[in-house]
Amino acid sequence: MNSNTKIIEPEQHNSNGNMAFKAGDYHAAYKHYSKAIKEANPKCAKYYTNRARTSLRLKRYAVAYDDADEAIKHDPMSVKGYYCKGEALFGKSDYQLAQNQFEKALELAPHDATIRLKVDECKKLQFDRNVHHDEVQQAFAANASREIMDLMGKIKDGRSPLNDYINPQKIDPAVMERDRDVLFKTTPIVIEAHSYRDGLRGRKQNYTKAMELYHKAAEMGSSEAQYNLGYLYASVHGGPVNFAKARHYWEMAASQPLFHSHLRIPRLGVALAHNALGNVYHDGLGVVPDFNKAFQHFKTSAAGGEPCGMSNLGLAYERGEGTPVNILKAVEIYTQASDKNWPVAQCNLAHIYAYGYPGIVEKNISLARELYTKAAANNYSPATVALSELEGNSLDALLVAAETGAPDAMYNIGVAYQNGIDTQEPDLDKAMYWFEKAAKKNFPPAQFRFGFLNLDKVRTSVEPNQINKAVQSIRDSAQLNYPQAQFLLSEFYRFGDYGVKRDIAKAKSWREKAIENGFSIPSGFSYEDDLNDGDFEQLLRRIKKWELSHDTVENDNAEFFTNKERVAKYHESQLKKSFIKSFTDPEHAKTFIEASTTLSEAIKKGMIRQHPDNGRISDDPYSLEELAPYANTSVGDTMIAAKLHHHRGFNFLLEGDIGSFIHEWSQAFKLCDIVCTIPDSVMELCPDVIKNFISKNPRNAEARFVLASIYSYGKRPVRFIISLMDECLALCPQDAAFYSYRGCMKCFAERYQDAIHDFDAALQLLGPNDCYHVYYMRATAKRQNLQSIDSSLLKDALVDYNLFLELAPPEERKIPEALYSMAFCHIDDIQKAAEYYDRGVEAEAKRPPIFGPLDFPLKMVVESLLKMSSIFKQEKKSELNICPICKQVATKVCSVCNKVWYCSKEHQKADWKVHKKEHKREGGDAWSL
Repeated sequence: MNSNTKIIEPEQHNSNGNMAFKAGDYHAAYKHYSKAIKEANPKCAKYYTNRARTSLRLKRYAVAYDDADEAIKHDPMSVKGYYCKGEALFGKSDYQLAQNQFEKALELAPHDATIRLKVDECKKLQFDRNVHHDEVQQAFAANASREIMDLMGKIKDGRSPLNDYINPQKIDPAVMERDRDVLFKTTPIVIEAHSYRDGLRGRKQNYTKAMELYHKAAEMGSSEAQYNLGYLYASVHGGPVNFAKARHYWEMAASQPLFHSHLRIPRLGVALAHNALGNVYHDGLGVVPDFNKAFQHFKTSAAGGEPCGMSNLGLAYERGEGTPVNILKAVEIYTQASDKNWPVAQCNLAHIYAYGYPGIVEKNISLARELYTKAAANNYSPATVALSELEGNSLDALLVAAETGAPDAMYNIGVAYQNGIDTQEPDLDKAMYWFEKAAKKNFPPAQFRFGFLNLDKVRTSVEPNQINKAVQSIRDSAQLNYPQAQFLLSEFYRFGDYGVKRDIAKAKSWREKAIENGFSIPSGFSYEDDLNDGDFEQLLRRIKKWELSHDTVENDNAEFFTNKERVAKYHESQLKKSFIKSFTDPEHAKTFIEASTTLSEAIKKGMIRQHPDNGRISDDPYSLEELAPYANTSVGDTMIAAKLHHHRGFNFLLEGDIGSFIHEWSQAFKLCDIVCTIPDSVMELCPDVIKNFISKNPRNAEARFVLASIYSYGKRPVRFIISLMDECLALCPQDAAFYSYRGCMKCFAERYQDAIHDFDAALQLLGPNDCYHVYYMRATAKRQNLQSIDSSLLKDALVDYNLFLELAPPEERKIPEALYSMAFCHIDDIQKAAEYYDRGVEAEAKRPPIFGPLDFPLKMVVESLLKMSSIFKQEKKSELNICPICKQVATKVCSVCNKVWYCSKEHQKADWKVHKKEHKREGGDAWSL
C-alpha cells in the first residue's frame, strides 16, 4: 500500500494540475505541477512543459522560458518544450528568437499545422516591425524637415511662432540652423544604435556596435547619444563599469539646454542626463556624495519633464536632502510623476498616503492601495510587496514576485529570512537558498551575501569547496561593480586569505574601484598592511611566534582564523602593551582598559533600539499576589488598578463581550502597561478579534489603541503601531494617553522631534499631578535626539528630568534612570556627573524589588566615563611632577606658570629657551622657582 501511495500520489498532482488548467485556475495548476516535479520525478519533461503552459497563461514569460528550457534538457526531442520556449519569446515580442524555437519544434513534428502557423506569424510580425520602423524613420525625417523649414521661414520674417512655448524674443537663426543640422545628421545614427542595443529592426543585439554608433553621434553633438553612451558605460553591458566615463558623457549632455532653441520641445537625453548626474552625486558613484548638487540636477531633470527626475526630486523634498523637508512639495511632485505613470513615484506617493504625516498629509488607505496597484501593474516589485504589507502579508507578495523570476524579490526573501521573519529566529539556510537563486541571475547584492554567509560558516580550514564557491560568488559580485564585494575581494588579496594568492597590486586596484563606486573605507582602516611580500612574511613569522607564546595557535579542533584576523589580534596586543607602558601605574592601565571595554559594550547595547517591553511571558511577575505588598502607595495602587482592569477584560473576552473587553484593556494599558502580560494563545487570537470589532465599529478609538498595544508586544513593525495611533488621535484628538503612547513609539522609530511634539500635546491636556511620566519621556526624547547634543535641547532635557523628580512619587521605578540620564547630560562637568551618578545608585537601592534588577546601559556608560576620568586625573597629576630635562621626579614648580616642574635650577635654565617662548605667548616674563 505504501509503495502504491509513493507512485500514485505525486502523479495525481499532475492530473490535478490538468484539471485545474482546464478549469482556468492557472495558479492552482501551477502549484500542482510544481508538486509533481518535486515529489514524482524532477526529470520528467512533461511536468515542466505543463508548468510552462500554465506560466504562459499567467503571462509569466521568463518562468515559462526557464521551464521549457529545463524540459528540453531532460528530453531533447520534446516538441512541447521547443513550442513553449517559442511562445515565451513570442510573448516578450522577440519574434526572431521565437521563430527559431518554433522551427526546431517543426523539425521534430513537420506535419503540425499549429507550429507552422506560428512560424508564419513570426515572419509576418518581423516584416511588419521592420517596415514600420523604416516608415517611422522616414516620416520623422520628412515631418521634422517640413516643420523646421516652416519654422525657419517664420523666423526670417521676424515672427515669434508658438507664442505659448517660447520666450518673447527673436530666436537666433544660427542656433536653429545648428540644432537642425545636428538633429538630421545624428538621428539615423542614434536610431541604428538603439537597434543594435535592443536587437530591433532585424539587428542582432550587439552592445559593442551600439557603443561605436553612440560615440559617433555623441561627438557630433547628439545629447541623446551622449546620455545613452554614459548609460552603457555605467552598466555591465558596456564592459567593465566606468563611472568616470559615464559621468563625462552625462555632463556633455547636461551642458546642453533642456529645450531646442527656446522652444518647449525637449532635447532628448538632457533631462535624463541630469537625473543620472543627480544619482551620481547622491550615491557618491566615483565622486564625494553631495546632496546639494544632486538636488540641483534632479530639479533640472524635473523641469525638463522627466518623470524619474521628478520622482527623485520628490524624494529629496521628503527626506530633506539638499533642501529643507517639504512634504507638501514632495506630494505635489510625486503626483506629477505619477500622472506620467512612473511606478517609483506612484509607490513613494502611496507610502505617504499609507502612513500619513500628522498635521500635513492625512492617511488615505484607499488612495494608497490604488497607487500601489498601479505601480505593481508597471512591474515595480517593491510596490507589490508594499501592497501586500498593507494587507499584512509581505512574504507572500515576495514569493509571488520571485515566481516571475525577479531577482530583487528573491534577494529580499533571503534578507527577510536572514533577519528573522516576524518574531521568528533567523533562518540562514533558507536565506542562503534564496540568495543563491538570485545570485544565479547575476544579482550582485545576492552574490555578495551568498558568498559572505558561506565564508561566515567556514570556521575550519578544511572546507576548500565551500571556500572556493564563496570566494567565486564574491568575485562575481565585484566584477558586476558591487562596491562591498570589491572591498572584501581587495582584503582577500591584501592578506592572502581564503585561498586567494596575496597580490598587493590587485588589492589596491579593487579597493580603488570600491571607493570609486561609493564605498566608504571603515574608520580605523590601516594601510600599514600594504606590505611587500617579504615584509609581510616577516610579520606572519612574528605573529606565529607571538601566538605560540600566548597559546593561540590553531590546531585541528581550534577555530580557524584568517590572516587578517591574526594580524588584527597581534596589532591589538602590541597597542595594548604600548598603552599600558604609557601609564605610570600599571594598575591604572588595567582599570582604564576594563572601564573602556565596559563603555564599548554599554554603548553597543544602547545603540540597539530595544523594542517595547514584551508582555509574552509564561510566569506573571505582576500578579495581584506580588502587587499586594505595594498597596496604599501611589505606584502600587496604580499597578493594582491596571491589573484589575486587565483581569476583568480577560474575563469579558472569554465571555465573548468584545466591547467590554476592549474598554477594560484600554484602561489597563493607559494606567500601567507593564502589568498587562498576555499569554501566547491570547496574543494569537486577539488581533483578529479586535480587527473584526473595528470593522463593525469603525469609530472606536479604544479598539485601535488596544490593537496597537498588543502589536507592540508581538514585535510588529513600529510604523504599523504609529499608524494605528494616528487613527486613534484622528478619532479622539483630546486623549493625552494616545499622544503619550504614540510619542513612545516614535522614539523607538528614532523620530525624536516628532515624539517631542506628541509629548508637548500630552502635557497640555494633563493636569500637574498626572504628567510626571510624560516629563520623563520628553526628557529622554530630547536626550536621545543625537542631532541636539550640542544644542539647548540637552539643557531642556535636564529641566524635564528635574520636573519629573519633583512630581514623581518616591517609589517610581524610573527615578534611578532619570538620575543616571542627568549624570550623562552633565558628563562635561565630572563633579556634577559624579553627584547625579551617586544619587542614582542610592535611588536604585531603594527601588521596589518587584521591578527587578535595573538594566540601563546609560548607567554603565556614565560609570565607565567617571572611572576613566579619575584615572586620567591621577595620571595627569603624576606627569606634572616629572622634570622635562631628566625625566625624574620633580619637587619644585615654575612660580609663573605653575605648570612645569623641575628637579633643580640647572634643569630649569637648560629648559629656559623653550619655556621662555611659552611664557611670552602667555604674557609672562618672570622666571623663578
